[in-house]
Amino acid sequence: MKAVMSAMKSLMKLNEVEMTLPTSNSKTYLELVDGRSEELHFVQAQPTQFTVNDSEFSLKSGVTVDIEIKNVDLVATSAVLWPGQSIHVRGGLHGQGETIKGSAKIPFGKKIADGVEAETFLYWVVETPEGSFHNEQPIHMTGTITGLPPQDATFRSAGVVPLFDEQGDKVGTLYGCLQSN
Repeated sequence: MKAVMSAMKSLMKLNEVEMTLPTSNSKTYLELVDGRSEELHFVQAQPTQFTVNDSEFSLKSGVTVDIEIKNVDLVATSAVLWPGQSIHVRGGLHGQGETIKGSAKIPFGKKIADGVEAETFLYWVVETPEGSFHNEQPIHMTGTITGLPPQDATFRSAGVVPLFDEQGDKVGTLYGCLQSN
């Protein structure tokens, strides 16, 4: 049995494959500590670069595909908090300096094209007219994908994530994050 598992693991190895997500739209609620808030609608300023890494295979659970998002570069125009001003979100190497982790789980006997669960753990730098904010707790996004890159996929967050300024003071929260590719 060990020999079979070892052979199957060898067959499932992907090495590293570089991919690009050319377009994406996102929205999130940004609420400041003073109670002011806005639903921000983002578009990609640059295509998102990511790497699909070696997979892990199990006869019980199927395949887990590890994904590392190298960069996220989004922009929105504020209508409420800072009317007419740009809000930039940067993640990955150009944000907090590390790739963003994600994965897709393909159950045994299923193909990715059948629709499989995927998740990402986002760490952002949010550049506003009041300064740069960042999250220390990840924004956990989940969705269903039918391929890589994840075209025609929607990811959602469920929790409230605190935002901090460069001095480490809490300045607000992010919630209701939604990403459509």
